[in-house]
Amino acid sequence: MEGIVEPEPTSGKMSPKTKVILVITIVVLAICVFVAVFFSKSKQTAKTAASAADIAILEKEVAADPSTANILRLSAVYIESNMPTRAFPYLKALIKKEPNNASAYCDLGVANIMLKNYKQGIDACTKAVQLNPNFQLAKNNLEWGVAERAKVLATIDELNKRTDDKKDNAYYTLLGASYFYVGDYDNAIAAWQTGAQKFPDSNTVYYNNIGSAEVIQKKYDAAIASFNQVLTIDPNNQLAKNNIIWAKSDAAENHY
Repeated sequence: MEGIVEPEPTSGKMSPKTKVILVITIVVLAICVFVAVFFSKSKQTAKTAASAADIAILEKEVAADPSTANILRLSAVYIESNMPTRAFPYLKALIKKEPNNASAYCDLGVANIMLKNYKQGIDACTKAVQLNPNFQLAKNNLEWGVAERAKVLATIDELNKRTDDKKDNAYYTLLGASYFYVGDYDNAIAAWQTGAQKFPDSNTVYYNNIGSAEVIQKKYDAAIASFNQVLTIDPNNQLAKNNIIWAKSDAAENHY
């Protein structure tokens, strides 16, 4: 997915500056979690720092032989190389073919957690543990995701205690992003809508973010309308253009 936008923090105060961080052909978000975890390669882990050439070779191997082992190996290398979004299409295709593959769900969970998609990450790791109750790696990753989500929930709690005079542009961007990370998309949209009303100069940021949440909710028409609002303001906004592609692709994938 093409990502939401979050503010650059400064010591003590939130800066009104924002930074666009693109992820996948579809969202996301700055990778801020660096945890030493092992990723599935069948029953074991592929802990490999791969070069672009190595990855290209693995991609060709998967294209020639899309076996479960090859797909898990490629997804592990993507994740280990801090490119989790590139693992998504392979893992989703594998899960569609093998809905009881705990290793695929585990890797999908890790990729989502790295991108701060905590709800999806926790759900995927939970599914992995349900499929294989003895899968310790999935249990560890589930604990990691729950812990990271707890940090964001604490941030939301602190943000909601701020007085009105401290609710600047960056406040609404971060509040919405925090709700987004924990899967509370309605409150994320509400925060960004308030920000758009109070700070119309940042509407391209807010409407891109709102549209991203609407895509996750499968409200594709609303999402495309939000992205088109961005293009009405800024016809050259590449993030909005990418987001429209994402919305249409996701809608087609889900038969909408």
